[in-house]
Amino acid sequence: MATLTKIEKFINNVSLTADDQLFVGIDVHKKSYHVAFYLNDAPALDFNMPAKKEQLSQKLKHVAPALRQIVYETGPTGYGLVRHLHQEKLPASVAATSRILKLPGRENKTDRIDSKKLAQYAAKGLLKPVQIPTLQQEADRQLYRMRHRQARNLAKSKTQIKSFLLMHDIEEPTGLVQWSRGSIDQLRTLPLRKNLRLSLDELIGDMDHFEARVKALNKSLAEHLNTGRLAQRIALLKTHPGVGIVVACQFATELFHYRDFKSTRQVFQYLGLSPRIHQSGDRSVRGPINRDSNGRLRSNLVQAAWRWIAVDIQAKMFWFSVNWTNPRYS
Repeated sequence: MATLTKIEKFINNVSLTADDQLFVGIDVHKKSYHVAFYLNDAPALDFNMPAKKEQLSQKLKHVAPALRQIVYETGPTGYGLVRHLHQEKLPASVAATSRILKLPGRENKTDRIDSKKLAQYAAKGLLKPVQIPTLQQEADRQLYRMRHRQARNLAKSKTQIKSFLLMHDIEEPTGLVQWSRGSIDQLRTLPLRKNLRLSLDELIGDMDHFEARVKALNKSLAEHLNTGRLAQRIALLKTHPGVGIVVACQFATELFHYRDFKSTRQVFQYLGLSPRIHQSGDRSVRGPINRDSNGRLRSNLVQAAWRWIAVDIQAKMFWFSVNWTNPRYS
């Protein structure tokens, strides 16, 4: 006679109805799921199983009458599991890892503890779910993120070249601050010792490679994102001074759920651009921006704002008026 698993024993011994409240937390890994049940305001069960979406949904369907929420954290496994659970008509969501409460001090961390914590936090309403992109939205966003990664590699290769010149007491060619074509040509012909020449050529080769990849991905962005309603949004964003194709594509693909925001304040909070507030008694202090959420997009928006100030005299005047009248800058 086969031995019953923990979940099978639970299903056989407990009869759940719509009056019960069951929350499920899952610690998701490539090869395994650790699942925890939080039933009627108390821990009820936890078990480990292979990372098989179909097997998990079949098990959860047995407790569907009481099921209120299934939740796991954002991570490298993506959204495949939550999409499958939605297809099976099960209430599932993905919690933003950065918004999960953490207790002060050091605490133990295991798959079992993490899954039980997720289930309990879900029951208490303490989790912040993320918006699940469609497959097309995720593909569009990934294309931009790949471009961003290559641009970051390009910037890193340029920094390495400058560090190389500084370390070996080699004077920078004129125009290298702007990385002009003439200054790069001078780098290629600098008279150096053989091994230094080989090393610098390797660094220049890396720069050439990443520059070519950025150009190719810029072309792909223009081709693949310039269709349908997404193209309309990008075109509209580009009408704002300082916003080019890169920032427009990033904003359109990262904020694919823009209709969910009720006000510009919520957008600021999502981007991490709202000020920190410290209030105690009658004293209230506004600090620097909170820097939550998408750092890539926030950084590019700041750069676009600087570009806006450079090309729009009214924006520049407004910026100066705000900063000169703000006590923090006086």
